[in-house]
Amino acid sequence: MIIGSKFSEKNQQYLKVVFQLSKQDTDYQIPVQDINQKLELDRTELKNVLEHLQDLGFIKIATIGGPLLYGHITITQKGIKKGSQL
Repeated sequence: MIIGSKFSEKNQQYLKVVFQLSKQDTDYQIPVQDINQKLELDRTELKNVLEHLQDLGFIKIATIGGPLLYGHITITQKGIKKGSQL
């Protein structure tokens, strides 16, 4: 869980990257590796960020290989709406 406001400036930055990579398509599978290349976070921090964005309803996570290894995510309609406002 990320401490602080529910949707901090950093989280807005993270969602903006996801929004840009999503092609504004809720079915488009965004490789987590692509997100991390833009954000340059360590594995644990990236996991926390993605889980927080999922908890807020902005993305959906698909996992492979355990809790710390995400394969891809998709953006939700709520994520597209919020991302377009950033």
